[in-house]
Amino acid sequence: MSEPGSTNTVDQLLGHTKGPAEPVTDRDLTRARSSAYIVHGNFHELAQICDDISTTGTIIVEKGAEKTDVENEVYRRVHNYVSSLYSYNEQIRSILNKRLKQHIRKGYFLPARDNKAAPDYVRRGTFLWGLRNDFQHGDYWCLRVRYEGTQNGTDCYQLYFQKRDFEATPKGDLDSAGDYLVHASDEDQQYPLPYIGSFHRNLFSEFENAFEEWCDKTAPRSSRRVFVAQVVLPIFQMTVSIF
Repeated sequence: MSEPGSTNTVDQLLGHTKGPAEPVTDRDLTRARSSAYIVHGNFHELAQICDDISTTGTIIVEKGAEKTDVENEVYRRVHNYVSSLYSYNEQIRSILNKRLKQHIRKGYFLPARDNKAAPDYVRRGTFLWGLRNDFQHGDYWCLRVRYEGTQNGTDCYQLYFQKRDFEATPKGDLDSAGDYLVHASDEDQQYPLPYIGSFHRNLFSEFENAFEEWCDKTAPRSSRRVFVAQVVLPIFQMTVSIF
């Protein structure tokens, strides 16, 4: 599906640089931007519990916090992020299907194991889609929150992915649950929080910009108000006592 002459991720995803066949409407853009805002907000909430989500991904909690409380809160925030990412991709796919004269299957966002030419956004996102599927159709057994000791008066935890317990139901052109794991190394997948941090701050933000640029191919750039929620500042402060 890759378009070799374009650096735009949406062009690469579609395999051509023609742009929309029909103009993208303001309503389309509002849907996409609102969905992206939710993804950014859920990422912000997940990053708040880590010292640095993009590097170590160490979870910092108050000393003596109940491990069950830590587990539940980490799972909740990871679930919210991967679920909102799935919803965002489905919004984009819906808009593409409306504005193109081609059918964009789920498989465009879930490249098969032999599709090495797909953009990094969808290749790396396949693992996160698999986590979402595991949560929705199974349980959280593929993730483990482990106590890592105490530092500077706080307890430290790490989130690990356990491949042997991964049971994502195959969806969207994928033949088996293992296909969700082929586009990233075992080492990368072992630490889901840094994986999410790198994915969101680099690939998600890039794709969001690329989609805005792709939409602008049907109208002069000055006629559109470009809004990309790169940083989300919390309007409502949620207090979780253990963090």
